[in-house]
Amino acid sequence: MAERAGQRVAELRTRGGVARVHWPSGREATPPLVLWFAQDGAGAERVAACGAVVIAAGLPAFPAARALLEWAAAHPRSLGAVPGPVLIAGEGPGAELAARVARYAREQGWPPVDEVDGGPRGIAVHLARSKRIMEE
Repeated sequence: MAERAGQRVAELRTRGGVARVHWPSGREATPPLVLWFAQDGAGAERVAACGAVVIAAGLPAFPAARALLEWAAAHPRSLGAVPGPVLIAGEGPGAELAARVARYAREQGWPPVDEVDGGPRGIAVHLARSKRIMEE
């Protein structure tokens, strides 16, 4: 397992290829799980810095992206993430893929997902809002 910017990073081998898992540094609680689509996983470190476990999937074909979501939703604890809706987001062409994968999950009724727009900044806002709601 490697470290980048104080974050642990590991490869996750899937049928569709290789994804990278980024864990946040210095976390206090169990973090949410983000499935991140962007060219070469760009921006994954910034997303993890928001306090999430991030699976940086690159830009796989839709069937591989869908399979990765289903695996991630079934195994959040094995990654140290909180069970619950998987946050799905992306940047550039990855944002469109994220929207397709999220739409598929909603149409199928599983796995539970929250689509987050706005790249890393959108995820930071989403996580801050979720934390505030949990504290109320």
